Amino acid sequence: MTIQDRPVVNQLLKRVGYFSHLQMDEKHMGAILVTNQIGVPLEFKYTEPVVATRLHKILYGPILERYLHETVIRDRLGREIHTAPDYFIAPYDEKEFLGSVADREMVAIQKCSLPPGELSGSFSRIREREAVVELEDESIFLRLAFSTPDESIQRKIITWLQEIARTMDVLEPLDRITSALASICGEGKRG
Repeated sequence: MTIQDRPVVNQLLKRVGYFSHLQMDEKHMGAILVTNQIGVPLEFKYTEPVVATRLHKILYGPILERYLHETVIRDRLGREIHTAPDYFIAPYDEKEFLGSVADREMVAIQKCSLPPGELSGSFSRIREREAVVELEDESIFLRLAFSTPDESIQRKIITWLQEIARTMDVLEPLDRITSALASICGEGKRG
């Protein structure tokens, strides 16, 4: 087989983005991990711990957490990454903070269990921005929350998730990010 006859595998590779926010005590941190379709890290960016001052708490009031989460952490990290993923995956508890990151849509996910026959087909919308999807060949169900109400984009994200789930555990890299952030936050205590 000559070089010209070989398939161009790199063009078919999927890039998976992960975003996670961690709050430990008064410290807020976030990270983005971009992997290939088997979970190998391609890029990792994180923020140093951010602590709101008493004045911040007074001036920002009830929107402080959203501001820290979205503007200070997520948007900043989105501007810093160089490896653009297809989409970003976040833990389901991030569903209130979903938005685009580096012009890519986000989906918050969590495993869920359903009784047999509860899901008709491999996808069921719960609300405008929420759905349950079954991953092929694994009988694993994921509850999804989307950053967009656009159903055609949601369907593209679901197809993408089902494709990458064939080659990797789509939830596991979120555990890596949480461990990395906890480790970084813990290192600051020793210094």
